[in-house]
Amino acid sequence: MRPLKSLTFEALLKLLARTFKRIPDERAPRQVKWQMHSVLMSAFALLFFQHPSLLDYQRRMKKQRGRSNLERVFGIKDVPSDTQMREILDGVPPEQLRQVLPEVFQRMQRTGWTVRFVTRVEEKNYYTVALDGTQYFHSTTIHCVGCLQRQSADGQTHYSHVVVAATIVKAGTHDILPLDAEEVRNADGAEKQDCEINAGKRLVERLRQEHPQLAICVTGDALYAHEPFVELLRDLRMAFVLIVKPGSHQELFEWVEELERMGETEKGEWTEGPLAQRRYFKYRIARAVPLSQSGRVIVNFVEVWEYNKEGRLVYHNSWVTDFEVRAENAATIIGMGRSRWKIENEHFNVHKNQGYELEHNYGHGEQTLSMVFYLLNLLAFLAHKLLEYGDRLYQQCRAQDSLRGLWTMLRSIFYLIEVESWGALLEHYLSDEAAPP
Repeated sequence: MRPLKSLTFEALLKLLARTFKRIPDERAPRQVKWQMHSVLMSAFALLFFQHPSLLDYQRRMKKQRGRSNLERVFGIKDVPSDTQMREILDGVPPEQLRQVLPEVFQRMQRTGWTVRFVTRVEEKNYYTVALDGTQYFHSTTIHCVGCLQRQSADGQTHYSHVVVAATIVKAGTHDILPLDAEEVRNADGAEKQDCEINAGKRLVERLRQEHPQLAICVTGDALYAHEPFVELLRDLRMAFVLIVKPGSHQELFEWVEELERMGETEKGEWTEGPLAQRRYFKYRIARAVPLSQSGRVIVNFVEVWEYNKEGRLVYHNSWVTDFEVRAENAATIIGMGRSRWKIENEHFNVHKNQGYELEHNYGHGEQTLSMVFYLLNLLAFLAHKLLEYGDRLYQQCRAQDSLRGLWTMLRSIFYLIEVESWGALLEHYLSDEAAPP
């Protein structure tokens, strides 16, 4: 797959620089020592290299050698301190940072890089978009006007920030692609708490607005499998495969069991894997069932049981969908529903525990700082995905070492050795002198 110039690391930096320069700066001109776009790029570089001390190292390099690698690679001439960075970025409108996400996806789509995520159902290619919420900040003392609040049993107030992410996933692979994110945030002065489902509604409406022709299949947990949200998805021309549970969808399961007693459900099975690791699947389909007692929304229901080669049940779940589920496509649709877990394992887990330190308090601020850092972190995560997909030098580096080992070496080179570009940094790593033992 031949990468285009629009998706190189340098092209992404140009897009970020152009975006950062459009962000308004409300500081008085006489008080401006660090330009807003330079501060934003410094924060992005810190998160890209996944090291909180990056700015301090680069200030030392500039003092000792006249130029830092932040200036050479990222175009940053004046590097702020951590405290100055946080003060300047608190109040930046997150929406303007978020707009980079649809632009990068559209570039990837034009190059054909997104084909790996397509699933074909009913003669149409769909992108499976997993929705899920995650908490990335919690405190009993630090808070801002946008924090969500809850009272514990002992009367203590808990403050938190939550985001609903839309992530493209594909059954059978570990590939994911961040598509968008919406903060669950209390509006200034509003007494009513915002919630995940309302943020999810805002998110899917924006997805359709920014990607009007994209064939999207939304998957999510049982929170989203309710009439208002399903009706919204249908209005937005989005397919869905949503988890349902007996505890939250009692009337639906009673209807399915009644159809079972009448002999009007369809059952089947299939197997996967080599004989030594064979897995056995059984499924049940119930068509045209009401999602709730009101009967306002009619859906199709599919349930699956997975057994290992010893015959032990290892997985069981059920979904509702607007696809016409048949024996020929049951495994595909079930796979789309099961791929929802990838937003937790391959996105949230990686983002929190494998270098990105999503829950690390880089700074909370009093206005928007928390969400600004979340989006910059997400953009750094996306930048790493672009390197994996299309940077041949990076792919050669990745083949020589573990991911953690590679980035440890890249950070060391960036801290200690003058490099003129991202490519020069990778070439230095690949040289005999810098190659790990």
